[in-house]
Amino acid sequence: MKKNYYESAANVESYSKFTPAHDGALLVDVLSAHLPKGSTVLELGMGPGKDYKLLTQSFTVTGSDFSNAFLDRYRAQDPAANLLQLDARTLETEYCFDAIFTNKALIHFSFEELQQSFACQHEVLNDNGLIMHSFWHGEGQNEFEGLTLVYHNEQELTAMLEDSFDILALERHAKMSEGDSIYVLARKK
Repeated sequence: MKKNYYESAANVESYSKFTPAHDGALLVDVLSAHLPKGSTVLELGMGPGKDYKLLTQSFTVTGSDFSNAFLDRYRAQDPAANLLQLDARTLETEYCFDAIFTNKALIHFSFEELQQSFACQHEVLNDNGLIMHSFWHGEGQNEFEGLTLVYHNEQELTAMLEDSFDILALERHAKMSEGDSIYVLARKK
């Protein structure tokens, strides 16, 4: 991923208009079925904050993004929001959480960067903590408007997670067309 792509106000605005308001509702519902109300959740790559708002209805949420442009945009709407500037590859924070949530925020990471992120997530999760992530389903990668989009399938996600997480759900779902996306819900071992 071009590190400065989402630092551009024009790119942030364009992306914010593109994402549908209901986008993460299914993912939040799946997480809510496995995580007690009031639990602490870290959202990585919150972007315009649509899923952050959904998550705050049930959980104590810390929103984060690598892009200060997204964080500044959200702070202007909600100055009281609990937000952190974080790189999802390294997660340099002293906080720990009951769950970590992303909605296609990790799709720009190479295989190695994603494995590194999963290892760091394991470290900042409380005992028996959950991860809930969605990705584009498939194999390989694509370029879109200067961004690399990496696709994942069931076998690849299982291989990356099975040593450190118990996979509770690994399901295909629709974002733009039937079965174009996949989510994984897993518990820290």
